[in-house]
Amino acid sequence: MGYIKIPKVYEKLKKAEEFFSPVIMTAASGWGKSAAVEYYYRRKNPLTLYCENGKLNEMPSPDTIRKSVVIIEDLHRLSEEKSISYLKKLIRTSGIQVIMLTRGQVPGYLAAENMDLGFIRIQEKDFAFGEKEVAEFFEDRGVEINSADALLVAEASHGYPRAVYSYSMRMEGAVRYSDEMKIAVWLDMYLLWDGQIFDHIPKEMVYFAMSVCQYDSFTLEMAEYLTGNKDIFKVIEYCRQNTTQLSIDKNGQYCIRPEVRGYYRWKQNLTWSTEEKNENFSRAAYYYEIHGDITNALKFYKKSGETRHVKELLIKNANTHPGIGHYVETKDYYFELPLEEFKNSPVLISGMSMLYSLILLPEKSEEWYDKLVELYHDKMISKELRKEAKARIAYLDIGLPHRGTKGILGIMKNVFTMMQNGDVVLPEFSATGNMPSIMNGGLDFCEWSKNDVQIAKFMGKPVSTILGDFGKGLVTLCLAESGFEKGTMSAYEVLTRCNDGFDAATHGGKIEMCFVSVGIQVRQHLVEGQYPSAKRIFDSFTEKTKLEDADQLSGNIAAFGTWLSLFAGSGDSIEEYISSIPDAKVTFSTFDRYRQMVKLRCYIAENRLEEAFDLTNFMTGYFCSYNRTMYWIENEILKSIILYRLGDSYWKKVLHDALKKASEYHFVRMVAIEGAAILPLIKQMREDGGLRDIEEEYAYCVYYECIKVASSFPDYLKFIPRDNVALTNREFQVLSLLCAGMPTDDICKTLGISYDGLKKHNKNVYRKLGVKGRAEAERKASQLGLIHRGVIS
Repeated sequence: MGYIKIPKVYEKLKKAEEFFSPVIMTAASGWGKSAAVEYYYRRKNPLTLYCENGKLNEMPSPDTIRKSVVIIEDLHRLSEEKSISYLKKLIRTSGIQVIMLTRGQVPGYLAAENMDLGFIRIQEKDFAFGEKEVAEFFEDRGVEINSADALLVAEASHGYPRAVYSYSMRMEGAVRYSDEMKIAVWLDMYLLWDGQIFDHIPKEMVYFAMSVCQYDSFTLEMAEYLTGNKDIFKVIEYCRQNTTQLSIDKNGQYCIRPEVRGYYRWKQNLTWSTEEKNENFSRAAYYYEIHGDITNALKFYKKSGETRHVKELLIKNANTHPGIGHYVETKDYYFELPLEEFKNSPVLISGMSMLYSLILLPEKSEEWYDKLVELYHDKMISKELRKEAKARIAYLDIGLPHRGTKGILGIMKNVFTMMQNGDVVLPEFSATGNMPSIMNGGLDFCEWSKNDVQIAKFMGKPVSTILGDFGKGLVTLCLAESGFEKGTMSAYEVLTRCNDGFDAATHGGKIEMCFVSVGIQVRQHLVEGQYPSAKRIFDSFTEKTKLEDADQLSGNIAAFGTWLSLFAGSGDSIEEYISSIPDAKVTFSTFDRYRQMVKLRCYIAENRLEEAFDLTNFMTGYFCSYNRTMYWIENEILKSIILYRLGDSYWKKVLHDALKKASEYHFVRMVAIEGAAILPLIKQMREDGGLRDIEEEYAYCVYYECIKVASSFPDYLKFIPRDNVALTNREFQVLSLLCAGMPTDDICKTLGISYDGLKKHNKNVYRKLGVKGRAEAERKASQLGLIHRGVIS
């Protein structure tokens, strides 16, 4: 068999040769480090030195070496000071290029040389076989494979050459790829590693790996707890320096690579008893529990067979409000509980009613609510249980999402009276649902805004009392948000009230209320065209949530940040955000609404209008059935934008109905915040007389505010119809080659034009696409359907 040349490896070695830079290859056994250097330097007859027993096998004086390339094999085995000093001297010797091969990372003792000389680093991902290399490998072995299977093999093997070889053996005779084959191939790898590598791994490292292999990620503290080794950091560092098995994720936690984790799990099943595995699961579950990770705690208590702990945790979770409770994530554990376990447990019954409401099954929610009422009327249970049931009924009367806010003022007044009389002690409420809004938070309070000042005076104390710590700053922020949305409160008063509310929430209140304050402030700054101020406030609050470990806000903080970036015209994180949010038709709870609405805007920004339309239709059903008027208005406004861009005239009725409903509350800013995206529609409605039956003063305010926001953020959800992109044939050629990733010099040669000529064409292409650079041009061309797989249509 011939050597399969890997483009990334070849390019990096070529670059290193051009600049005479040292090279360090960091990859585990079997990735082809030695084969790569042998092939690349086959005509240079390099000198190869081997690291054995902690030292180099030879150390010829650098002055006497007549070779221009020196290869150091198995660098991870080097520990002798004399050999290390020699290597450092060799690396800095003029006229000698050093190529180092290691199964670990760049050693700490070479940190200075790495910084001074700029090592060219070639990693496992560079060695990985892609579809092309897999096909070439199979052809070299005389095995047929089609392009679809070549891609599947490349993905399933992670490009690992030894795994690709195993696939080629199993696919002889035109056998097609299958998932069963994938399992068999990785078992081949486990057996291979077990025979060649396992006995060379230190025992401390094996026990550490076995102890953590069942967990996707872990902290140093968790590893110490699971292993009982107070010096586990030394083992972890040894593993990081001498192997590529460990990485650190974006949260700063350690991870064993998936394929390696699979091996250790396989080995654990062979060598550990059931009791040992259950003890490991139990310790992990307890660690997760004391650190507030209820989902993982339940998962591993169940694996360990400790059903008593599962029930205790579910009761503990149901005792928390939905804002911090893990209801949806743990729903399967609630559903698996035998009905007997709910007997005489108001907390669990209440939790089930809330859970079903959260996952859009209101009928089931009411069934469990009725069970709670039955329990309350059961004269055979204790007074304590009846009192608890009464408190839970009051809690659900106020907090069940599907019931909306109809009649809620009377309910709250009655509950307040009961609390004053000592009849009930309510669990903690979440007023915000972890959203950056109070009017559109846990419940929809837009009806209150019609008489906001009077209701604040009348119900301020009862609401604040019922909500406990969540009540601090609530009335002030409600008035600020109502005034902002209606555009009837000055920017100064809105921001002053927000600061007062933030201060109240900070001193003995809840960080969720601080998020509300920040959300209102950011929106106020945006309608004033002050993006830097909005971004500064958001960034400052993000740091605060990290310091206070407010994990319950992290999902909506990320969504808020993505939404804010749309005003800056930044599309760098849009695709990543879209892919991070699950399909609403597959999995959805009421907690997902804010993130899904930001995803909807991202779809619009990416010109993925059909997907956006599907999502907005799904959200309409939820908003209508759960009486979410503010979200319904917002959703219909975005739907009208989508229909307008799709060329569907029905957009006029959709927008008219949304504006008609918004005008009932004088919600100006909810429309105006969409600025440049909604302005063309508002203009056309005005010209066509489509706003005649909408209150004139309201319609004027919306139009005026839209112009103001659009002038500040002209690129917000920017849309350029494909038909408007009038590129010349030459400009299409330039765009095609840009999108194909061709370097500038090659484009000039291919098209036979000068560099200045290319610059002129680029400028015209960017202007017509409404972008500022090459990356944006490629993205916009894809959005508009101008390219498909790198080919101009």
